[in-house]
Amino acid sequence: MDRRVMKTRKEIRKALLSLIEEKNFEVITVLDITERANINRGTFYLHYIDKYDLLEKYEQELFEKLEHVALQYLKDDDTVTEFLQKRYPTIVHVFRCLQEERELLSILLKTRGIFSFQDRIKNVFFSIFKNHSPSTVTEHSFSYPLDFLGLFGSSTFISVLQYWLQSDMKQTPEQLAQMITDIIFKGPVKAFGILPPAE
Repeated sequence: MDRRVMKTRKEIRKALLSLIEEKNFEVITVLDITERANINRGTFYLHYIDKYDLLEKYEQELFEKLEHVALQYLKDDDTVTEFLQKRYPTIVHVFRCLQEERELLSILLKTRGIFSFQDRIKNVFFSIFKNHSPSTVTEHSFSYPLDFLGLFGSSTFISVLQYWLQSDMKQTPEQLAQMITDIIFKGPVKAFGILPPAE
């Protein structure tokens, strides 16, 4: 992509982010964005149809990056064990991607909302699972409905994401991934070091 195009889009993103800190997205106009970004409206319309198209493109950009990261660690011939072992590096790289795209993430969460973001995450989860997971995994006999797994996974991910943002991303992606995989594989009681009562 041309450097001037990248610079313009970066300025538009920064302008929108600063504006949504001040007022609701619905009342923000293209003129507000262009004045804050110090560009003319014609330049804005070279890149986006309107402010809603801008959001659509931001969301698409972020989810394409997340999907690309998730697919890096999937192989057709993985066993169930290998598939599970690769969840740690996948989670690390997903959070690294979100850390790098913090501005974009903040814009989407403040405009689209948590529930919309969660729904999109859930859809991506199912799409990757159904279309790209090894057959040894997809053909596995699951104890509970997959739609419940998708709901549980996406809502947990969003809650962790909110916690991470509110704590100013204090934990590294590696630390977060370790916490999540510990809880998944050990269970919350063991992961938090709580011993069950003696029988």
